[in-house]
Amino acid sequence: MAPPEFQMLSRDLEQLNDMLDMFFVVSGFLIFSFYSDRIQSFGDYLAFLVRRVARLYPLHLLTLAGFCAVWLAVGLGLVNAKMTETYSFVDLLQELLMINAWGLTDTLSFNYVSWSLSAEWFAYLMFPLVLAIWRRAGTGGLIGLLIMTVIALEVLTWIGFMPFPSWLEATTWGAYRVFADFVLGATICVLAHRRYTQIRSQWWPWVGYAVAVFTLISDPAWGYLGMIAIALALFLAAQVEINAPERTKYLNPLMPLAAVSFGIYMWHPLVASAVIGLAWNRWLLPQFGTPFMVAVMITVALSLIISLLSARYFEAPIRKRIVDWQERREGKRKRSDVAMASTAAE
Repeated sequence: MAPPEFQMLSRDLEQLNDMLDMFFVVSGFLIFSFYSDRIQSFGDYLAFLVRRVARLYPLHLLTLAGFCAVWLAVGLGLVNAKMTETYSFVDLLQELLMINAWGLTDTLSFNYVSWSLSAEWFAYLMFPLVLAIWRRAGTGGLIGLLIMTVIALEVLTWIGFMPFPSWLEATTWGAYRVFADFVLGATICVLAHRRYTQIRSQWWPWVGYAVAVFTLISDPAWGYLGMIAIALALFLAAQVEINAPERTKYLNPLMPLAAVSFGIYMWHPLVASAVIGLAWNRWLLPQFGTPFMVAVMITVALSLIISLLSARYFEAPIRKRIVDWQERREGKRKRSDVAMASTAAE
């Protein structure tokens, strides 16, 4: 059982859940910016999905295996913990398929933060719909899709079908929350590249993000105000990057840390369970009286170190193999198409 201090910290960190929308909106912006012109066929879309799987799934599988090891240890009586009471083979299958945020379960199980991967995966699967609407109806189509999605989410929440006070707080139903964020990010991308402004100062986006963070963590009831702040901050940041890209070079030293942010996010629940739930609760505290915050600092440091090692020695090699396989397969398909076309011409 998790110590009371750990439970209190978890409740405090839940307030940061709303800040995840910022990352989902940025994801929609980046994916649309990079792939909107590159996906022209079903083969292009499959290549896109393979690359997304290569980016997300290996680490998801590895951290999920860590929680399965805990589940097995509890089942064998090697560890006494109540954290596995919500675990089941159905939950495991849903996590393996990355559908645990599609409204099919009422609880977060195993690596609970993986709901966001499931939600992102849903957005990737729906990406062709976003592209089709944009190509047919332009910016107005994207705005219309966003409005229709938000209205549908509000109705589902209002009638109690989506079991959350607000769809902006959805986790086990987070796929639909993230889809709305994803469409918002795509819309901001289109608007930003039209260069409605000539903003060049990097202070504008910093102020925008500061306002967004303050709004999100101050009072979750503000809801849409926080989303408006996120959209404005991202739009301002995009304007600076487009109008004066040289002014954002000072952020380059932070890129290695930003590159492992996904790893930190995925590893920290497992590391926290090991350090705080086991080591601190059963050894460091009883034997040495180690303060709880020291255990938290150890968790943060280990999460960073493990994420860096994982990114370099596990995620990058696996991702490269998957992408190389996909590129070889795509090359064979194109050569086959050329050969068939040549034969038909003869």
